[in-house]
Amino acid sequence: MARILVADDEPAVRAGLVAMCMAAGHRCFEAGTGAQALARARDEAPDVILLDLRMPDGGGLDVLPALVALPHGPTVLVLTGYVDVRTAVLAMQEGAANVLEKPVDPPTLRRALERVLEGRFVRAERDRLRSEVAQLRSGPIVGRSAAIRTVHEQIERVAGTPHTTVLVTGDSGVGKELVARAIHERSARAGGPFVALNCAAMSEGLLEAELFGYEPGAFTGGDPRGREGLIAAAKGGTLLLDEVGELALILQAKLLRVLQERTFRRVGGTRDLAMDARVVGATNRDLNAAIEQGRFREDLYYRLNVLSIAVPPLRDRPEDVPVLASCFLERFSGELGRPFTGISPLALDALARYPWPGNVRELRNAIERAAILAQEGELRPEHLVLENRTRAQPASVAEGVFASADPTDLRLDNMEATLIRRALEKCEGNKQRASEALGIHRSTLYKKLELYGIPAG
Repeated sequence: MARILVADDEPAVRAGLVAMCMAAGHRCFEAGTGAQALARARDEAPDVILLDLRMPDGGGLDVLPALVALPHGPTVLVLTGYVDVRTAVLAMQEGAANVLEKPVDPPTLRRALERVLEGRFVRAERDRLRSEVAQLRSGPIVGRSAAIRTVHEQIERVAGTPHTTVLVTGDSGVGKELVARAIHERSARAGGPFVALNCAAMSEGLLEAELFGYEPGAFTGGDPRGREGLIAAAKGGTLLLDEVGELALILQAKLLRVLQERTFRRVGGTRDLAMDARVVGATNRDLNAAIEQGRFREDLYYRLNVLSIAVPPLRDRPEDVPVLASCFLERFSGELGRPFTGISPLALDALARYPWPGNVRELRNAIERAAILAQEGELRPEHLVLENRTRAQPASVAEGVFASADPTDLRLDNMEATLIRRALEKCEGNKQRASEALGIHRSTLYKKLELYGIPAG
């Protein structure tokens, strides 16, 4: 429903236009002179003004500039019984959206109103998104959903306790590292370093040396001068242990001691060194399930999970998609040096309906790809490349394993090896898809393949 001002000096014509507008579901106001039209437009703030060119107190072109200059920016449709090119050009130059010939029949008026109202809606939505993006640009966690507001509130609470360990959970790609950075930047440790370590990206021995550091001559191939570890490098700041659920049990025990005693020892060292860093753990694994399977220490879990923040997947907060997409488009507009005017309503609808299995990371990639394809202007549905894929479900793979298992041999290692083989078969040897189906990181899958002697080729 729109608010429409009908300005015409002929009562019968005015009544007919009002009737047609009200029949279309709009709310109407009337004016019989140019002065009345300007006064009512100021008082009622209409969305659209139907303005007759001939008025008792002067032509409609005289009042047109003042109408289009009103703060609420009404759209003006000029009505005239004497359409000529010169009049139409003058009206458009003064800000009219269109010129309609009187008498106007209902279908013509309805189409004209639909066009201008759709344009107003698109502009208003674009302005609103730009405003939200501008407000949110200063913070790393973008979104307007209740779930994201809760995450912001939790970040603020956690930031006020600069020594407390935090566990950030959520699916891959939801922005767990951004949450950790936000905690760091809002805390008293913001002046110190933010150090991130991917616990799934390296072998056990290398990970220990990277985390704790090592003394000169601690092992063959190391720096003969020794090396400072990331715990020491994070002094006065924050240490993010990403994919902490992938830590080997022996490293879990050493990390537990660090969190309990606030001290650590370099590889090959004999002295305890003080730790001065907040530790933030992040994982996409179900650590409770890992504890039950004997893969994660329960005491370490409670040490890490003093305060926890669960980042919701994008599929559970579709209202955040338009804001995130607009934010990414603005970023790529600057990076690519191309002028983009926004995202079309149809493209926004397609983005909102997509399930985003890859979460915010996948949305960012989709917008970057669309920006490259569109070159400039408006992103439209044809610029979007969205994969309609369905992931292999771990439950279906597991059910097949249990159905075919030897009931006399249900050892956990045998069942795990069989489960991995079935997942690889189901995913046609694709390691990435198999790791997603199993709910583990790809590097963890490779470790399991080596452990159980399963060919990786």
